Amino acid sequence: MPVIASNRNGFPHFMLKEIHDQPEAMQAMLEHWIDSSGGFTIPAGFFSAEELRRISRITIAASGSSRHAGLVGEFMLERMIQVPVEVDFASQYCYRDPVVGSDELTILISQSGTTVDTVAALQEARRKGSKSLAICNVPDSPLTRDSDATLLTYAGEEIAIAATKSFSAQMTALFLLSLYMAQCRGTSFVNIESLINELKLLPAHIQRLLSLDKKCRRIAAEFASYTDFLVMGRDIEYPIALEGALKLKEASYIHAEGYPTGEMKHGPVALVSERLPIIVLATHDENDAASVLRYQKSVSNIREFARRGVRILAIVTEGDSEIANETPYFISMPRVPVLLQPLLDVIPLQLLAYHLGILSGYNVDQPRNLSKSVLVE
Repeated sequence: MPVIASNRNGFPHFMLKEIHDQPEAMQAMLEHWIDSSGGFTIPAGFFSAEELRRISRITIAASGSSRHAGLVGEFMLERMIQVPVEVDFASQYCYRDPVVGSDELTILISQSGTTVDTVAALQEARRKGSKSLAICNVPDSPLTRDSDATLLTYAGEEIAIAATKSFSAQMTALFLLSLYMAQCRGTSFVNIESLINELKLLPAHIQRLLSLDKKCRRIAAEFASYTDFLVMGRDIEYPIALEGALKLKEASYIHAEGYPTGEMKHGPVALVSERLPIIVLATHDENDAASVLRYQKSVSNIREFARRGVRILAIVTEGDSEIANETPYFISMPRVPVLLQPLLDVIPLQLLAYHLGILSGYNVDQPRNLSKSVLVE
């Protein structure tokens, strides 16, 4: 049965509605996870604190946008609990005969919980004795039923094929999981209370970013004639570069590739010319010395590209003047700690992909050849 237009709540497309749903979806997650005193509300049947303390290795298996969320989670988990994390394509996980120990946690991420590759990865992990955790938007699905524990993302129904609010909810779940594991493991260098307070501000930050919709549409019109893009990011922003490139492919059929900024000179820079625009994720946390150093490296790269006549769209932190002097195309992000930057940086990339798709006359809700859940490998 076709979905009626009234379900779009006045938005012209489900993709745009669901981009605008993100503050509400994130607030729903916070209300399920954090109590009124700022403590964690743990779902029934979740792992005990002792079980989480014994975890010595984590593997994340997922596909598409969910894998990009997992790559963000890799940074969150490793930095907050100092346990090695490996992220694999769900479709590759079973092929490589992974070595699994009883002290390993395998995290499976899927919006629908029915993705065939991810369900197969779950069965392989369980067969080898790993603990399993599903991060999913659907409470009763093959993934949630067969996992040892589940974190629901509470994003609500997502109609558009391109993941937007479900992706943000997955990153939020991974951040909350990292915080909770840090608390259980007594990780002294993580200021849990401060990070929870910063997380609580994100719905308002995202709401403010959504007011930039018209600016993103104007920028999309400036870039609409291009058929290829590079999207770059360092550190935890690299997975968002991958996600931004994927959104461009899904919504606007543009050939876009995501790269770590530091890898550009190892080959991809040969493609750079005035015919290939670059989107650069270059936010930073001025209270984090490593973040400032990464930012300065990105500024140097942007200057080099600008001298070559490359058209650059930069995602920067509010108050940034250095990059604003190098390109007229920039979008400013609120100041947040490094580990929360991906949850904001992805918003303008989603809006850009949406508007480029609309300007090209494409069906952004149902891109060709794609389905919401991949049921056959």
